Amino acid sequence: MKILGLAIMSFLAIGSSAFGDELFTLGGKSVSDKELTPAQQQQVFEVKNQNYEQMKALVDNVLFENHINDEAKKQNKSKEEVESKILDVKEPGEKALKSWYEANKTRIPPNYKFDDIKGEIVKIVKQEEMRKKRDDLIAKIKRDKKFAFTMVKPEAPTVDIKTEGFPSKGKENAKVTIIEFADYQCPHCKVAADSLKKVVDKFKDKVRFVFLDYPINPSGISRSVAEASHCAMEQGKFWDYHYKAFESQASLDKESPAKLAKEVKLDESKFKTCMEQAKGKAIVEKAHIEGERVGVSGTPYLLINGRRYMGAHTPEAISKEVETVLK
Repeated sequence: MKILGLAIMSFLAIGSSAFGDELFTLGGKSVSDKELTPAQQQQVFEVKNQNYEQMKALVDNVLFENHINDEAKKQNKSKEEVESKILDVKEPGEKALKSWYEANKTRIPPNYKFDDIKGEIVKIVKQEEMRKKRDDLIAKIKRDKKFAFTMVKPEAPTVDIKTEGFPSKGKENAKVTIIEFADYQCPHCKVAADSLKKVVDKFKDKVRFVFLDYPINPSGISRSVAEASHCAMEQGKFWDYHYKAFESQASLDKESPAKLAKEVKLDESKFKTCMEQAKGKAIVEKAHIEGERVGVSGTPYLLINGRRYMGAHTPEAISKEVETVLK
């Protein structure tokens, strides 16, 4: 319990979870996060959210450890024996292993075939099963003992993103606007791209999606691809180019802008002229400046109705958040 106490003290030290409450005083004047720049507001929120999530995880650990200790006393066994039995899982079969491989294929380098990494997949699947058993047990403890987490979830600040001139899908007056800052060479961005496409298709006119480039890969390739995407937009084929670029992520290279242009059947002469005139470069730079202004700290960086989305990048998780906003 000493560790829990220290964690609580650490959380309390960063102040209230509510947006707009006092952060500090300076020269006798009270300063709240509302008075900070948009980037600074996001930084404060991210620190608060990180502490909130860490506290939730720590409390779950306490509940689990206390249960193990109680069971060890009841059964007159060691804690290790009790925990080992509770988290015991069977060796995964070939079907489960192949299913995991197929589901995670986009995150695995193409040169790694199933048989090459089968041993590692066995370990991962077993760990996932053990984690699920642990989570299920913790959920049962919470239900049975009427658990309530009393810490308030941090409130994200709302920022106004200047989206004019950037590619978008959906109605201008849609109730929900999703904005994404992303990099074409970012693996998580590839996952998010697929998820966001499904979400937009699902909600149709209820959701507007705006994409802003934020190339951070040091290779410079994602920046070139991003610049070329806006030359595709000039020909009304931005989204074709966009999704094709993410599909080809593993093989993107310096020749990719022209290759992708050919694949989506752009007018090569117009495309070449657009690239030479650096039209795309200006748009990418504009997006980067906007990202810095609002505090983009990595990719993919999602905002839903101006508030930072910190959940999983799965269609289900994003859809759940959209449904909450639509209520």
